[in-house]
Amino acid sequence: MEAGSPSRTAILTAIHRAAHFLIDDPPKILADSFARAFAGFSSDTELLASIDSYAFPDFVAYRTFFALRNRYAEDQLAAAAASGTGQYVILGAGLDSFAYRCPDALSELRIFEVDHPSTQAWKRARLAELGIEAPAPLRFVPIDFECETLTAGLDAGGVDRKAKAFFSWLGVTQYLTRDAVRKALREIASATVPDSGIVATFVVPGSMLDRAQAEHLAAISARTASVGEPWLSFFEPQEMIALMKEAGFVDVGCFGPEDAAGTYLSGRRDGLRMPGHAWLIKGCVG
Repeated sequence: MEAGSPSRTAILTAIHRAAHFLIDDPPKILADSFARAFAGFSSDTELLASIDSYAFPDFVAYRTFFALRNRYAEDQLAAAAASGTGQYVILGAGLDSFAYRCPDALSELRIFEVDHPSTQAWKRARLAELGIEAPAPLRFVPIDFECETLTAGLDAGGVDRKAKAFFSWLGVTQYLTRDAVRKALREIASATVPDSGIVATFVVPGSMLDRAQAEHLAAISARTASVGEPWLSFFEPQEMIALMKEAGFVDVGCFGPEDAAGTYLSGRRDGLRMPGHAWLIKGCVG
């Protein structure tokens, strides 16, 4: 990431969420009407005309995944909020639009967007350019993890670490070393109280996939490396479950492409499908 610039993958992710909103059939997996503008495009026509320049390999699978991972996390958040969780911490928030898309949730939740200062500054400048004010329950929490710990950043950002929180950690683990993932999970678990929840994503290794899926994984990994954001870690589901439990999470469970197909994609006629390497995992602090 260049100083003063956002993560390239944050923009690419928003572009794919916008494409899902514009291209795919209703009902939308995630109706993100803010993604196109957040990504820097002035019109739907401009974004659609630029798709070929930005789309990841297997455009259908990736616009499915980038919509579905947020939908799954937000469904888990809704369940947590119904059980008394009042804080939502979005780690690596990028161009997330939950606070703008879901006004009905704002009376019940305090929302904290945690991200690198450069990406967060770019997003806030973009919001100002669009004339969009941040909702009152939203707090921006800039953290440079090379200089500051998560717990210190959350304290400075106003997170009540004595109250339950729900964390989403989407699209991050593959950019970290295994040791960094292990350390981050431990810090997340220790940053809050029991029954706090988390949803995270991870990438499975090519050895788990068929030939076509493994070739797609190699292509997308090469694509992100070409923009300076290489993938460093891959986990089999049981490995990720073990890391979560070791960090202090309980009720841990994975949600893979087959689960996604049955829960969110059944009966659709637009061909949406998940990439085989993209998995989610959830758990609660024990």
